[in-house]
Amino acid sequence: MDVLSEIFSSLRLQAGLYFSAALRGGFAVRLPADRRRIRFHLVREGACVVTVPELEQVRLGEGDLVLIPDGASQVLSSETSIAGAVDLAELLSHSPPVEGILHVGEAGPVCRLLCGFLCFEEAIDHPLIASLPPIIVLRQTDAPDSSAIAAALALLRAETDDAGAGQAPVLQRIVEVLLMQVVRSSLSGHAIYSNGFARALADPRLSRALLAIHSRIDADWNLDTLAGCAGMSRSRFAESFTTAVGLSPFAYLTRWRMIRARELLAQPNLDMAEVAERCGYRSVPAFGRRFAAIFGMGPGEWRRQAQPYRQIAGPPQTI
Repeated sequence: MDVLSEIFSSLRLQAGLYFSAALRGGFAVRLPADRRRIRFHLVREGACVVTVPELEQVRLGEGDLVLIPDGASQVLSSETSIAGAVDLAELLSHSPPVEGILHVGEAGPVCRLLCGFLCFEEAIDHPLIASLPPIIVLRQTDAPDSSAIAAALALLRAETDDAGAGQAPVLQRIVEVLLMQVVRSSLSGHAIYSNGFARALADPRLSRALLAIHSRIDADWNLDTLAGCAGMSRSRFAESFTTAVGLSPFAYLTRWRMIRARELLAQPNLDMAEVAERCGYRSVPAFGRRFAAIFGMGPGEWRRQAQPYRQIAGPPQTI
């Protein structure tokens, strides 16, 4: 079993595009906080400065891509000063995108951006996403020429210059791949960012425990059996796991069981007792209480709400 692939599949990661932007002269555009989406901006031409509150400013050049997790607010500007930044909503109300391109300013050097987002089921709070750093910058010059990240960045830039049929879904898939490659880079020793969960997967002992959980979520796991899988003492395993993952072993086990429960509940052919058993609960009421404690509603209510959505759900709509 590939733990990382299973997690990404369960997160139902999808990308969408907002618009392209042509920003000229001395610009400063403020984007408000927006749920837990991971926003991204690709610099197609020129340069800009990205400012996220309480973080150091980042200057981007042509071909650079920035990923900003957790829906944080941000300012895109031509200079480090962001005084007088204009809210995006105000710009859109006065000058809506023309043929998908947002124009700001009329004279001066141009910065061309491709702006979009990555989203996932917001109720699923997995450590892999929760431990992403507040800003991730991918530069072609930082990645080895042979790396998958360098190849994906080159493909992304090439695709933005090709306005052929099917461009939007291709761009979306490339950005999804880039995020996955960023996480995988931590496992191969070329970490672009520090991520505790990825480091746990790279640790031979902790990864054995994670693999055991993901392989058999229905097993009667406890601290002793999981520590045994890792080949560590109870105390050492509990401390190391909690430090790396950000959750105790039992808390992670419970979280993953509930994530899988949502997927199983979307299958109408499975009754509640079978879903509970597959998730390691011998008692349906106990399963229901745990599910409600995490998601704010019982599994039966969630199943009733989820079915119509599952039938019509598709990729995020572009804006």
